[in-house]
Amino acid sequence: MDLYILIKYHRNPDGNSNKKLPVLMMDNDDHPLEFDRLDSAQEMVDILNMNSNQGFHYEIKQLGVKYLKVSQKLHGK
Repeated sequence: MDLYILIKYHRNPDGNSNKKLPVLMMDNDDHPLEFDRLDSAQEMVDILNMNSNQGFHYEIKQLGVKYLKVSQKLHGK
C-alpha cells in the first residue's frame, strides 16, 4: 500500500538565506497528514498551492520508496 505525505516549504526565518525549509504537514491529532491515494494528495496540494498567499510551496512525498530501494540493495535483491 502506498502512502503519501505533504511537505510545506518555508523560507529560512532568519532572512539571511533563500534556502527552503521543509516542514511535515500534521493533522489535528499531531500525526503526519497521510493519504492512501495519490489523486487525493494531489488535490490537497493543488488547493494549498492555489491559496498560499505567503509564498509557501507544498509538495507530495511518497513513503517507503527509498527504504525499499535501500532494503533491496542490502539483501541483494
